[in-house]
Amino acid sequence: MIRTALALIALVRVLGPAHAAPPSKCAGSTQMDINQCAGADLKRADTAMNAAYSKLMGQIGSKAQAGLREAQKAWLPFRDKTCALEAQGTEGGSMQPMVIASCLTVLTTERTKALRGYLTCSEGDASCVGRFSE
Repeated sequence: MIRTALALIALVRVLGPAHAAPPSKCAGSTQMDINQCAGADLKRADTAMNAAYSKLMGQIGSKAQAGLREAQKAWLPFRDKTCALEAQGTEGGSMQPMVIASCLTVLTTERTKALRGYLTCSEGDASCVGRFSE
C-alpha cells in the first residue's frame, strides 16, 4: 500500500504540470501522514508568500498597492481552481488532500518568486512593480 502511494505520488509529480516542487522533508508512512506533511508544506509556502506580499505592499505607492491587491485577489481563485482541476483524478480518495496541497504549494511558491522578483527590480525596468512609488 505504501509503495503504491509513493509510486502514485512520483507519477503525479512527473505528469502534473504544477507538481515541480521538491519532495517534502517529511517521512510519513501512511497516507494520513503524507497528507499532513503536504499540508505543512503548504502552510510554509503560504507564510513565505504572505511575507513577500506584505513587504512589497510596504514598498510601493497606493495606486500600485491597489493594483497588487486586485491581482492577488484574482490569482488566489485561479490557483485554487487549477489545483481542484488537477486533483479531479483523485476525487473522493485518500490521496486527494495531498494532491491538492502539493499543487497549491507549487503554485504558491511560484507566486512568491514573482512577488520577490518585484522587490529586486533591475535598473531601468519600467514594468517592475517594486519601483511604483507614486
